Amino acid sequence: VGMVTVGYQYSLDEKNGTATTTNYYENQAYGISFAVNDDLSVSYGEHKSDRSVTTGATADVENTAKSLQLSYTVGGLSLKIAETSTDNANYTSGTTKDLDGTTVALSLAF
Repeated sequence: VGMVTVGYQYSLDEKNGTATTTNYYENQAYGISFAVNDDLSVSYGEHKSDRSVTTGATADVENTAKSLQLSYTVGGLSLKIAETSTDNANYTSGTTKDLDGTTVALSLAF
């Protein structure tokens, strides 16, 4: 709608695993972006994935990721920056599995 774009997605991936394997993944994601003008846009997205395991010693784990992005384009030049944070990466709980990262991309078109 106008300068704002919003999206939502839900999925369920059934694996029907055996003891201590993944039974299913339940995923939810949403994002919103705002076009400040023709050259600048800002967006935010979040993804949550629940891994359910069949009976066994392994517990269910929720993986979450959040990202804030900025994009600036003028002529043939594009500059993009993303700040991303992930909790329980690879469906492994604990603070050592929490990851943060910054991505900077510069593109030139001739």
